[in-house]
Amino acid sequence: MRRKISLGLALAIVFLAIAGTAAATAAVTMRVYNSIIRDLPSRSSLYATVSEIDDIVRNNYFGEINDSLLNADLSAGYADGIGDGYSYYMTAAQYARYKDELRGQMVGVGAEVFYDPTDAGLYVAQVSENSPAALAGLKTGDRIIRINEEDVTAYNYAALSETLTGDRLSSVTVTYSRDGGEGQNVNLVKGYTAQTVYTSQNGSVGYIKITAFYANTADRLKAAVDALSKAGATSLIFDLRGTQAGTIEYAAAALDVLVPVASEGTGALATAYSKDGSVRKTFTAEASSVSMPMAVLVNGQTTGASELFACDLRDYGMARLVGETTAGNGALQEIFELDDGGALILTTAELRPYISQSYNRVGLVPDEEVALSAEKAVRLPVLSQSEDEQYQRAYALLSGEEAE
Repeated sequence: MRRKISLGLALAIVFLAIAGTAAATAAVTMRVYNSIIRDLPSRSSLYATVSEIDDIVRNNYFGEINDSLLNADLSAGYADGIGDGYSYYMTAAQYARYKDELRGQMVGVGAEVFYDPTDAGLYVAQVSENSPAALAGLKTGDRIIRINEEDVTAYNYAALSETLTGDRLSSVTVTYSRDGGEGQNVNLVKGYTAQTVYTSQNGSVGYIKITAFYANTADRLKAAVDALSKAGATSLIFDLRGTQAGTIEYAAAALDVLVPVASEGTGALATAYSKDGSVRKTFTAEASSVSMPMAVLVNGQTTGASELFACDLRDYGMARLVGETTAGNGALQEIFELDDGGALILTTAELRPYISQSYNRVGLVPDEEVALSAEKAVRLPVLSQSEDEQYQRAYALLSGEEAE
């Protein structure tokens, strides 16, 4: 049975509802206002100091000011100033290159290089099959003496290394030597999409080196695992030593090639928690999985996405970690695009892996701790498997014998 209410009572209810909404809105507004007011003194002081320095420089500096360079350095300085080693600023040009890398679209000659500070040498670390570098005869361990007729030195090796990538269909001249022999010149055309997965096989043990976790890494990893399996591999060694590039998202995609659906622990490959404890992002897995014994090689330069990959394989009980304690970057970095075309890479959350506690700032301690000598650690990208005690230990775990 419905009851009728008077017009006056109805109006009173409406007025109370409006008043309640206004009060709630006022409370929220006041909280926001108070947080802004609390932060205003420090921010005003910051802006005032920067403005004061700018006035002094512009009125007294003996020289021309490059405003583009100044703005870029100011932005980079702000990112550096927060004290987080994983947050940084990129100019528009740097960000464009970074996006190409993440998409797996960076082109080059098909060779990865590394610098050995002990003899100021630039060496070939990896050569992709059927790439311009491979077709020209370059091999792992070759020393690059000159690039475009400029001698490689401790001061220019980084800049010269970059000329081996980018600018599709442009060419670069490389002079290299092998085993201390005379230099040989080759002209290489840049047009080969950079690889992130390299494989080899030692008996029944497959070896997969992952150099970065980019958009195409998962597909290439799946192809590598399938190829090794067809070739008779019954176990796998993943080498993540020195692997720093890539994102958590793409590491999760690569993990999804290997692991089943997450059903224990957090129920996800990784969960990212914001500063206030709320869930910022969740990374999940599908149903496919690979059932092979595995080992993962790690060291102090294994960081970020590669740490999650190693940690989750161990959490699933699929792999043992061999090597040295990892870097301890168990945080999520996100990309914030800026109006000028640049971007800010910023740490926004802490990761919780599948089952383990957070390894942020502490790293992953291997199940089998094996250290390389300082001399071997420097030469790791060209170290033979017979010289590599970490590889040897992983091989022995999987095969029950020493590698040849």
